[in-house]
Amino acid sequence: MSRESAMIVTVLSVLILATASCSSRTGSKSGGEDIRPQEAEGALNKVAQSQSNANPGIDLNCVYERIQNPKESFSYSFAKDTSDDTHIAQEADITPQSIDGRYRGSGNEHSSPLQAARSKPQEWQQAVAHLTSISGMSSTIALVNHNSAMKLEPDRGNTNGYDTIRYSIDTARFDNTERQMLLSPGDSEKGDAWVTLLGCPVKLVLDSELHRKDGSLIEKIHYEESMVKK
Repeated sequence: MSRESAMIVTVLSVLILATASCSSRTGSKSGGEDIRPQEAEGALNKVAQSQSNANPGIDLNCVYERIQNPKESFSYSFAKDTSDDTHIAQEADITPQSIDGRYRGSGNEHSSPLQAARSKPQEWQQAVAHLTSISGMSSTIALVNHNSAMKLEPDRGNTNGYDTIRYSIDTARFDNTERQMLLSPGDSEKGDAWVTLLGCPVKLVLDSELHRKDGSLIEKIHYEESMVKK
């Protein structure tokens, strides 16, 4: 029996017992608070909702958590390239015990090696810091997450070793109100994200354009991210 099924059986058992005892209780709480049937029903609904959450959106915090506290081995990469010649590149093989990779920060022409052992906390934190530039995408993702710009596509499958769903992203789907509230004239975001059923992006490709209020271009940005299970 799966963990989720076991949870449902447990909650149903509580519901049945609570319903049966409801008719025979006299209202005494001497042995502690009574479990009311409606409370058990509420718990059952929460379990059902968690199981049916087939539209998790994109959770960037998950990427940081998997790098900071890896439970399995995977290869990770992130790249950001802009029209004003900013280039960031990060890649590493990550295991629960070690990090081995390379990184290039903004303004650096060449990449630098990156190695860390989990047994050395300071070394580990420094390595993690060089691999989490994806956090800079927070506002970019927040602009489209859980709204009409992000469409859940039907092609669910395996991506980079993970069970995933795919979102297509296109701010052209915004209606006039969303566009006026969220974008400057000429702004756009378009791409695709393959995420786990918890919303963790294991493959992300996104192009963004930022403009001033008068419509003049600030910059064009291209993002790519991936996690590949080993």
